[in-house]
Amino acid sequence: MEWEKIIQNYVCSPCRVGVLGATVETGRPVSGVMSYLMLQGFKLYPINPKYVGLKIFGLDFYATIRDVPDVLDIISVFISPQNQAFLLGDLENLTYKPIVWMQPGAENPELEGRLKALGYSVVSGQCLMAIHKLHCGKSRRRP
Repeated sequence: MEWEKIIQNYVCSPCRVGVLGATVETGRPVSGVMSYLMLQGFKLYPINPKYVGLKIFGLDFYATIRDVPDVLDIISVFISPQNQAFLLGDLENLTYKPIVWMQPGAENPELEGRLKALGYSVVSGQCLMAIHKLHCGKSRRRP
């Protein structure tokens, strides 16, 4: 998918985002991105098996992408490349192909190449929050 279409259809039009590597630790970068995206109207699904049964920002955690009860438009990846071995298999088991968004620090050229070869759109090394701020005008944050 073209970058412009990703921006228009998914970044500037709030969508459903699975946040792979979400944590209950609110001081972490992933939590800051989640907080911002929630304020912008995105529907978020925190994914981390370590925290199933807990909540962040009132949202339940899911163990895997497959456990999310909705079709995801974007999988925002916040886990390091050495911990991504399961990701391709999890994605291949879905009946749809979300955009795979590798946040800074999660870039994985080998996996990205394999995903692209299978028809996935991949964004790498860009922060979803930063791209939203850059391309989508004023935020909904109130003074």
